[in-house]
Amino acid sequence: MEGLAWESMGDHVCSGKMKALLFALLAVAACAAEVKDLSNHFLLKHYVGKWEASGTLKNQQGNDVEISEEWTGRVEGPGTFVLAGNRTFNGETQSFTWTLTHNPATDSFEAMLLGQDGNQLRFEAQFSESEMTLELKAVTGNGNGSITVLDRLKGESKDEIESEVTFIGDGGETTLQGKILHKRLKTA
Repeated sequence: MEGLAWESMGDHVCSGKMKALLFALLAVAACAAEVKDLSNHFLLKHYVGKWEASGTLKNQQGNDVEISEEWTGRVEGPGTFVLAGNRTFNGETQSFTWTLTHNPATDSFEAMLLGQDGNQLRFEAQFSESEMTLELKAVTGNGNGSITVLDRLKGESKDEIESEVTFIGDGGETTLQGKILHKRLKTA
């Protein structure tokens, strides 16, 4: 009987310690799990509104590929920012939607690009407040390819975004690279 009482008491003490540990972990997780208000995000707040963009990318053969875009940026609920519009690439116009989301558990961001064809591509998103940049990177193909977009906010009134775009093929070769300049449309 004495052994049983000791084991039961040990279980009770252990159970109490486990409860305290669990409570502490839940408290830390609750603090870390705060959803960010992206309308006040240091960079994304400047992406709100209507934009036009144009630029030239060079393909692997050295030929110019013209690109133009019209898009709108908006906060869409807690922790979500959406860029949606149309892109003309090689004379073909397609709709696109970028959805940037904040993961409060890891305090990280990801972006999903949804094309007109319904296919999605996941990008990791990294922000730099000191550089006022957003870097989006996706792994493609057999895992050796990638797409990288580095957005840099420009202009005194922060009404321009310069995007450096780089596509890397499965063999490590640059298949498409160039810059796109986005300009915020003035509101009346």
